[in-house]
Amino acid sequence: MSRLDARYLRRRLLEAQHEQTPVALAGSAFVALCAGGYYWWLTEELFFPVWLLASLALVIARLAIYLTLERQRNRSQSLDELHWQRLYFSSVIVAAVSWAAIGLFVELTLPFDESAFIYVCLAGMVAGSVASTASVSPRLYLSFSAITLLPLSFVLLVSLQAQKVAMGLICIAFFIFTQRSTFRIYQVFEGFMSSNLVNEQLLRELRQEQRRVLKLNDQLREDLVKRINTEKQLRTEKQRAEALAEKLYELSSIDGLTEIPNRRYFDELLAEEWSRALRSGTVLSLIICDIDYFKDFNDQYGHLVGDECLKAVARELDLHARRAGDSVARFGGEEFAVLLPGTQLDAALRLADEMRESVKALGILHRGSKVSDLVTISMGVASMVPSLDARPQQLLKEADEALYRAKHEGRDRVVSAA
Repeated sequence: MSRLDARYLRRRLLEAQHEQTPVALAGSAFVALCAGGYYWWLTEELFFPVWLLASLALVIARLAIYLTLERQRNRSQSLDELHWQRLYFSSVIVAAVSWAAIGLFVELTLPFDESAFIYVCLAGMVAGSVASTASVSPRLYLSFSAITLLPLSFVLLVSLQAQKVAMGLICIAFFIFTQRSTFRIYQVFEGFMSSNLVNEQLLRELRQEQRRVLKLNDQLREDLVKRINTEKQLRTEKQRAEALAEKLYELSSIDGLTEIPNRRYFDELLAEEWSRALRSGTVLSLIICDIDYFKDFNDQYGHLVGDECLKAVARELDLHARRAGDSVARFGGEEFAVLLPGTQLDAALRLADEMRESVKALGILHRGSKVSDLVTISMGVASMVPSLDARPQQLLKEADEALYRAKHEGRDRVVSAA
């Protein structure tokens, strides 16, 4: 081929690239909106809107290149074919990197049934790029498809999960098959462009190769849809079972009136914190409190008002248990327990007194009380460093005895077991 013929062929290839650009950009923008928008809606991860904006910015940049080249062609200006080919090649490579990025991010952060959609998008982009790149440069298509598919295929293979390994093998098989088709398409297209002859047989072969690629893509999509539906059903059933188990546990662990943990939860938590303190050799403090003359309160104001009083006291106690690990529970009737891991006795006494003052500051009238015209609480405080020869019940007993002394000494006070 003479230098003049080579220049003519490069120009015609450039024009072929140019003609495919609007359709390719429209398809790329549509798939980017679908993929980025879907995963943003699904996960609310910041990565997806950022990726979507970057992809759309790349589409706009490629559109600007297209419009600039179109203006030069319309004005019959001389074109530097190699310069424009390099520019087109670079933009396609950047696009491939962006698609590889979202594919890897989705695969590494989401479960299979949610990440499978991106496989369809990537396969669609690769299959769709056959028309816009393969007929112009097989190296360009090889670069685009390799960057887009192979990193994701490698991650799927090394996961050693049956479904993912199968999907990785499908992606690699798809990649290998399309390379063969690509080089065949390019040979057909280059022969047509260089001879400038219309050969119907070659065009039929070209269309046949394209149909085979699209058919393979359709088969891949159908397989993905089946897998997604199966995974989705399993995931739904699992979520339903987990939600039911969580609801049952909540119903068995939360006091229905005050909406704080109940005695059952408290007993489990006390045993757990006792074991933890035993291993670490740290102190464990317990406050048990009782609403003074609550039976008289109920008799005078009624049980509905009594329920509201219990909820108000529970909220106030829970408000003061600020540290991580501190827990307030309804111990029974008008009694409440406050478990304070890692809190020394003096700090527990100060917290108990703050709780007592804050409950009194609620200003709930109690005309039947013998210590105040307002609702008050009596509190017993105990602290221990657990040992092998002691049991959690000993801490409970000491706090309960301190509460008894608080009541015996006149109520509305804090008494230490020490």
